[in-house]
Amino acid sequence: MAGPLDFSCMTLQRPSVEEGLVAEEALLDTICQGEASIGWLAWSPQDRALVMPRRHERLAGFPEAKTRLIEAGWPILFRATGGTPVPQSEAVVNLALVVRCRVGGSAAHLEWGYHRLGDPWCDWLEALGVDSADLGAVPGAYCDGRFNVRIAGRKLVGTAQRWRRVRGCRDMALLVHGAMQVGDTPEALVKVVNAFQAAIDDPQRFQGTSHIALRQVLPELDLETVIPELLARLVRRENVAPV
Repeated sequence: MAGPLDFSCMTLQRPSVEEGLVAEEALLDTICQGEASIGWLAWSPQDRALVMPRRHERLAGFPEAKTRLIEAGWPILFRATGGTPVPQSEAVVNLALVVRCRVGGSAAHLEWGYHRLGDPWCDWLEALGVDSADLGAVPGAYCDGRFNVRIAGRKLVGTAQRWRRVRGCRDMALLVHGAMQVGDTPEALVKVVNAFQAAIDDPQRFQGTSHIALRQVLPELDLETVIPELLARLVRRENVAPV
C-alpha cells in the first residue's frame, strides 16, 4: 500500500498486516502526543500472518514453530497486546478506535473500554438483521475473553485494549481494537492457530465450532458499504469513562 493509512477515513483500507499493526501504534501515538482527541482505523490486510504477543518468542519451540508456519505461508508478527496467536488475512476486518479520556484508579474503566467498542458493534449487527449478537466469553475459541462480540454464542470479534498516558497531563489514551472474521471458514483459521500450538508442543487446541464468520450469517453483505456505518457508530458514541 502506498503511503500511510488515513486516520480519519470512514472506509475500509487495505494495507499489509505489518502496515496495519504499525498504523495502529501511530494512531495511539497521535492521541498520546495531544495531537487529537479521537481517531479510528478500519483495515483488512492484503496478505496474511499469525500475530501474537512477543512473549511467545521466548518459548523453547518457537524457532521451529516459526519455520513451520512460514513454510505453510503464515509468517509470524508481533503485537503489543496479550492473548493467544490470532490469524490475520483477507478474511479478517480490524477496527481500531483511540480516544482521549480521564479515568481514576478504579479498574471499572477496563470494562468501560470494552463496552465502548462492543456495544455499538452489537447495535450495528442488530441493524443488519442479526438478532443474537452480544458480548461474552466463548469456550474453545482462540484468544478468548469476556468481551468477544458473539453471534448465537460463537465468537465473531476478538477484542483487546491498551491504555497510555497523554503527554503532559493526567488524561489517558485508550486504544480498543476488534478483529472480526468476515470470510473463509472458522475451521481454516483455527487450523493455523492449532498448527502453531502443536509446533510449540502446547496441548491446548481450539475449536472451529466456537467461531463464526460474518458471511456465514449474512452471505450477501457488501462490507465496503456497511463498514462506514460501523465506524460512524463507534465515533459518535460519548467518551465518558468512569472516574
